[in-house]
Amino acid sequence: MPPQVFISYSSRDRTIANMLCALLEERGHRCWIAPRDIVAGTPWAEAILDGLKSASVFILVFSQHANSSPQVLREVERAVHLGLPILPFRIEDVVPERSLEYFMSVPHWFDALSPPVEDHIAKLSDVVAMLIEGPKGDYIPGKPRGAKRMSWNNGFVRAVAGGTGLALLLLAAWLGGLAPPGSAIGWIAPLLALAIPAGVIGSGQAKWWTRRGVQSALLALLLGAASAYGWASSSYVIAGENGAPLVRGTECTPDAKLVFERECPDLPSDALADAAYDPAALWTAASIGRVKLILGGAWAAITAAAALLVAGWLGGPRRLKQED
Repeated sequence: MPPQVFISYSSRDRTIANMLCALLEERGHRCWIAPRDIVAGTPWAEAILDGLKSASVFILVFSQHANSSPQVLREVERAVHLGLPILPFRIEDVVPERSLEYFMSVPHWFDALSPPVEDHIAKLSDVVAMLIEGPKGDYIPGKPRGAKRMSWNNGFVRAVAGGTGLALLLLAAWLGGLAPPGSAIGWIAPLLALAIPAGVIGSGQAKWWTRRGVQSALLALLLGAASAYGWASSSYVIAGENGAPLVRGTECTPDAKLVFERECPDLPSDALADAAYDPAALWTAASIGRVKLILGGAWAAITAAAALLVAGWLGGPRRLKQED
């Protein structure tokens, strides 16, 4: 089937135009966009005219660059001559000037001045569907294979990819002995790193986590939790039998106090070997439990803060930038 939508844009706005094309085609609207759809060896002007004649809707990515582009003006003139519905997709807060002001006196304007751009394109796609003649959906986009099946334009895909990377780092830390020893949080943390970004995007709350104040608070929490974990780990995680990490307490047992007296609770390294590498024989269970709670809580806070930052940075709505 021939293209349904002709996308006109200034070359400086190619990043946004290509995303617009990708998202429209994901929704089933076949697009014509230069230079992708210009066959090698075909004169540029001829290819543009063929694309316009085959299209049913004309979308203009409107910006200051497009406002002053002679090529964009020629394409708009041809679209008006051919009677195509014109849908300006404004990405900058500017108004048409000179000839464009005359040609673009149209009722439908779509402002994409604020993120998420996906929401604006979704509304644009609905209007395109109403304007295109013929049965809906008879164009079926080709199904990409492999990694191309997942579009980076999708916030959920970006968030899950970031969460996966974070989960792998946490898993490596757990296997490398950096996570709290003997605690379930070591293997739960990678699962949280996957679940939190996916849950945030799935619940539609990504925009909240992109706020600067929220991200600053999360970054402060991450640094504070990392500092607390580093202090607790260096102070209370000791080498047990065969170098396996163990958590010691902050208070000696009555028996340990009788033997080591003033050396409690910072006992010599050979004390653990004399106690058959049983920390509970040297330190009270309550004090060991408190240290484990600090370690586990700090590790969980690190995981949650990092996962929410990933959700905001990668999964949140993006403000598209034009090329200089």
